[in-house]
Order: sequence, then structure tokens, then C-alpha cells
Amino acid sequence: SLSGGNQQRLLLGLIPDNPTVLLMEHPTRGLDIESAAWVWKYLMSLTEEGTTILFSSSDFDELMTYCDRIFVFFEGAIIQELASVEATTERLGSLLGGVK
Repeated sequence: SLSGGNQQRLLLGLIPDNPTVLLMEHPTRGLDIESAAWVWKYLMSLTEEGTTILFSSSDFDELMTYCDRIFVFFEGAIIQELASVEATTERLGSLLGGVK
């Protein structure tokens, strides 16, 4: 049985060469810090090659560190788009509660 980090590495190894877009849900959930760092290093290398990555996460630090833009959903609709430099933990928390 593989650890969560090794399972994620195995799955990332299945990504075809030069993907245009990747859709991911919580790409580092359940991973230890070292494995999560490896995943993000790999994903950021793909963006440098032109891949667009769309992902969902409830980890505010991850969102503010790795996103260019953050879209906040509430009750099934986008209620706010933020540049990552505009985002704060407090702002994201308020938006997730439906407060604009």
C-alpha cells in the first residue's frame, strides 16, 4: 500500500505530456508537508510550460500562494473574483459565508 504522497505522485505521473488544462479537486488534501510541496513544485512547473490549472481547495494558504485568481462560490454561484494579492484569510472566510 502506497502512502498518500506516493499515490499522488503516481497519479501525477499519468498526466500526459504538455496538457493544456488540468482540473483538480483538493490536489494536496491528506498529504504531508513534504509531499504537498513536491506536488506544488510539479504543478507550478507545468504552468511555466503553459498549462492552465483550475483547482478547488479549502486551504486558504494554498489558494493565496498558488493562484493567480481566486473565484469564491456561494450557494452554487460565483460571488467574487479576487487576484491572489487581494485575498486575505479574513476576506475569503467572509466570502465563503456569503458576505460580500
